[in-house]
Amino acid sequence: MGRKHMQGVYVVEFALVGLLLFVLLFGVLEMGRLYFTVNAMSEVVRRGARLAAVCDPTTELEQQKVLRRAIFNAATSAGASSLIPDLQTSRLDLIYLDKDGGEVAGPNSVITTEQFRSIRFVRLRVDGFPFNLLIPGFDGAITLPTFQATLPRESLGRHAESDPDIDPITPC
Repeated sequence: MGRKHMQGVYVVEFALVGLLLFVLLFGVLEMGRLYFTVNAMSEVVRRGARLAAVCDPTTELEQQKVLRRAIFNAATSAGASSLIPDLQTSRLDLIYLDKDGGEVAGPNSVITTEQFRSIRFVRLRVDGFPFNLLIPGFDGAITLPTFQATLPRESLGRHAESDPDIDPITPC
């Protein structure tokens, strides 16, 4: 075969190898993003549970501050997370538990003085967070598993366990 008959073969070879190379490249980038998102979500629930264990739960405003800070936003900043796209505080379930693991108050509800005394654990969870793929041609989403952290209560923003009516130590 002469050189004249082989002119288009190089273009076809590059197209096939290039397609495989770009699919592999996008796959590696997406796996890196997925790994980052899973680790960040684990940190969100751990961070939020830790904040909830030491911050005052008796007002909705304080609970919202905890949730905002858990998603890596400022305490006064509303909106999606600055680190994880599409993560809103509404996706987080903050639950206070008694010594037997029963709910003292439902997700994100205000705690009364009597309920405050029975809190022994704090749980933060995120269910069904969607991870959106950015690969061209694949418009799918992967639903991530449940992320959850449960920690024993600490000060809950109070000076002493015996008197929950004392002012909080510091605002969270």
